[in-house]
Order: sequence, then structure tokens, then C-alpha cells
Amino acid sequence: MRRVILILLILTQAMFFINYIINDGVIFFNIYVWASLSLISLIAGWRATISEPNLYENGRIHLTLSITLLLMSLMSLIFILLIVITRPYFL
Repeated sequence: MRRVILILLILTQAMFFINYIINDGVIFFNIYVWASLSLISLIAGWRATISEPNLYENGRIHLTLSITLLLMSLMSLIFILLIVITRPYFL
């Protein structure tokens, strides 16, 4: 179950990056949602990184997914700060 949640959070983070690349004009509608989801993903990635995999889970896959989510959420938060600094009218 944790693997599914990690994959869904990774896909959601990727969706926000793709959304900004395709059409950056609509980002102000969901920048607060993106920021809150990034914080939730950061916490989930950190907790998954320090926890052990379940009994039937591969340890490498678990660690890869959790580190990927952690890095994507950090990149997302840095990107949001960059948007806030360079384009404050999106807020």
C-alpha cells in the first residue's frame, strides 16, 4: 500500500511540473494546492526513507521510490519559491 501511495505522490508532483511547462498562466489557480501537496509529499518521503520496507517489499524499490519522492518534493518547493520571487503576481 505504501508503494502505491509513493507512486501516486510522485505522479502528482510530476503532473504539476508538466502543468507549468505546458501552460504557466494557470499556475496561480493551483499554486497553494501545489505547495501544500509538496509539503505533504516531503513529509511522506522523509517518513518512508527512514522506515523499513514491509515484509514482502523489495528494499531497493522502497528506498528508490522514497528518495525520488523526497527529491521531487524538495525540487517542487524550491520551484515554488522561485515562482514566488520572480512572478509574485501569481499569488
